[in-house]
Amino acid sequence: MGAKKMKRWPLFAAIGILLIMLIFAVDGIQRKFIYNDRTAQLQMYYEQLDSVITHRFKRHFRLLTSWTYHLKHQDSTGIESFQQYISSEKRIWDVEDIYLLNKSGRYLKIGGNPGNSGLSQEVIDGFDKIGNQQILKYTTDEGKRQDLFILSVNPGTYMNFDYSAMAMGISITQMKERMSFGNDKFTKTENYLTDRYGNMIISSVSKWKEHDNILEYFRTEGVLENTSYEKLSEKIENRETGSCLIELDETEYYITYLPCSTLDTMLICLTPEKQAEAGIIRVRRLSLIFLLTAFFVVMLLIFLILRYMKVQDILAVMRTTNDTKTKFLANMSHDFRTPMNATVGYLTLMRENADDPEKVKEYSEKAEAACRNMMGMINSVLDLSKMEVGGHDINREEFSLDELIESLKNDMAGMLMQKNHKLTVDRMNVIEDVFIGDREKIETILVNLLQNAITFTKDSGDIRLVFEEDGREDNSVYLKIKVVDNGIGMSEEFLKHVFDPFERERRQNASKEQGTGLGLAVTRNMVEMLGGTIEAQSRVDEGTTFIVRLKLDYPEKSETELMDEIQETIEQAEAETEPRQDEEKSAFTDMRFLAAEDNELNAEIIVEILNMKGAAGCDVAEDGEKALEVFKNSEPGYYDMILMDIQMPNMDGYQAAAAIRALADEGRDDASKIPILAMSANAFKDDIEKTSESGMDAHIPKPIDNKVFESTVRALKIRGHKGA
Repeated sequence: MGAKKMKRWPLFAAIGILLIMLIFAVDGIQRKFIYNDRTAQLQMYYEQLDSVITHRFKRHFRLLTSWTYHLKHQDSTGIESFQQYISSEKRIWDVEDIYLLNKSGRYLKIGGNPGNSGLSQEVIDGFDKIGNQQILKYTTDEGKRQDLFILSVNPGTYMNFDYSAMAMGISITQMKERMSFGNDKFTKTENYLTDRYGNMIISSVSKWKEHDNILEYFRTEGVLENTSYEKLSEKIENRETGSCLIELDETEYYITYLPCSTLDTMLICLTPEKQAEAGIIRVRRLSLIFLLTAFFVVMLLIFLILRYMKVQDILAVMRTTNDTKTKFLANMSHDFRTPMNATVGYLTLMRENADDPEKVKEYSEKAEAACRNMMGMINSVLDLSKMEVGGHDINREEFSLDELIESLKNDMAGMLMQKNHKLTVDRMNVIEDVFIGDREKIETILVNLLQNAITFTKDSGDIRLVFEEDGREDNSVYLKIKVVDNGIGMSEEFLKHVFDPFERERRQNASKEQGTGLGLAVTRNMVEMLGGTIEAQSRVDEGTTFIVRLKLDYPEKSETELMDEIQETIEQAEAETEPRQDEEKSAFTDMRFLAAEDNELNAEIIVEILNMKGAAGCDVAEDGEKALEVFKNSEPGYYDMILMDIQMPNMDGYQAAAAIRALADEGRDDASKIPILAMSANAFKDDIEKTSESGMDAHIPKPIDNKVFESTVRALKIRGHKGA
């Protein structure tokens, strides 16, 4: 029960992940929809605000135009006292002060006293253009804060005061009210009228919340979510319309900006996200609930459909299993009865010929052979059953390939002699002898294949057992084992079922051969248990080849064993070089090497071999990065060759070789000429091709074969770097 629950958790986890992904996806789509909808709606609302502001501004400037006209033509307009007229207008239009301004920066209040306006030179320069309109914040001498509307007019004189502009001062409270919406949805909005650089002119907020430059406020205090400060500033400067999100004081806001229809100004509005989305949050929640409900309904339907399909599959498997068991029992009954009948028959003959010792011996040997055959079938059936329920353990232990081969020869000697077969074993392609794996199962696999070859090969046949390396990876080797015979072979049709239990090919002369029909089924299961593969190739009357591929590990050698190997290699090399003093000198003589090798023992082996062979020296770098640094810091031509390991920390051999070759572009001439020899346990075709692509010249596998090493170095000395 616990195992079933454990098997179900990945399904529930997958459903949970799918649900979370769906929620995030829908939430993202909803957020995008809400954002687009809210920004469009906010722009529509603030366009209305712009319309209100524009209308108000136009009215103020029309009043200034009208008052200027009356001032110029007070004799012809019938106005007896301009001051009384202006006083009346101030009350009607709720204006605090009306000023006449000159280019010296002074003012004259109509109905009041003159004074210094304190306006900036930039504002005063605007008086030169007749009809120029300006709006700015202004503080009077009495400390009143006003919104000042200035209109440049034709120069004139009033009460001995030369003027070039007329202005009206309106209480900031009045304009703040005009800058705010009466809509309950926008009670907490902050609206600013600025120039195109963000300098504030009028706002709807309290004095303590005002900022001289709203863009600078965004930059220093806010976090923009879907744009950058630079892009936002550029759009406002170009008087574009748009929206974005910003976080200010831990509150999310929509920023809506649009050009104001009056003057060269921008309307920039901040709307709290919660306030803007208040009306749609309920819809969003309802849609999410609906989505989750729909998801669970769909998942329930899928679960019921899968459950139904699973039940149908189980029924189909049960029917197939039942048919298979029926066929299996029928075959087993037949195949078990054959040796049993033989045993009973020979026992009967022994009893009837009890007085003839020769006959008794002959029949007892045949009865014993029949019993062994039946015992083999029983063991095979038990092995199959045990493997089906996972009862076989895999033992990882060191074993000798030579010892395994010797054991196989001894096991097969009797059967080979009985049929006068010749067994040839070839393992020349496999350098190592000690591996880590399940020797017992490997031996069982090979015994079954050899027995099959002996059984189905006519007398005086040839049987071959071949071991080959099929590639290397780190501390592992891919071993390909072939069992080849020149027996009766199999048809292409039967090859499809050769590994099925109790399957034997029924054709002429084939029934004379003895076999249980279980050995190959057991063999395939064992191979797959070991993580390998098995295949069969065959031609009728020509023979059969079984190919087994297994991945085996190398044992880790102790430091003592490696040192013994070093000493043995040195002694062997010295013994080989002594009688060859008169022959051609070593390829390593007087050469200086740079070796990149992260394993200290491997590095020591390389150094000892090179010293023994007469090299001028070998410097060792513990990784590719240090090898690159050593070569870069050496004098050009100092090293004759680089020996490069592949798998190293910091920088591997491929990267190091490419980096060394790249030094040629920086003016290091020998970087493009020096031979680089890859020395690695990675011996696959792809690895060798990759060494060439990275700029290396040759590849030799580890463990190093001295003869291959020397011949490769000799060839590279003659040829040099192929890319040079």
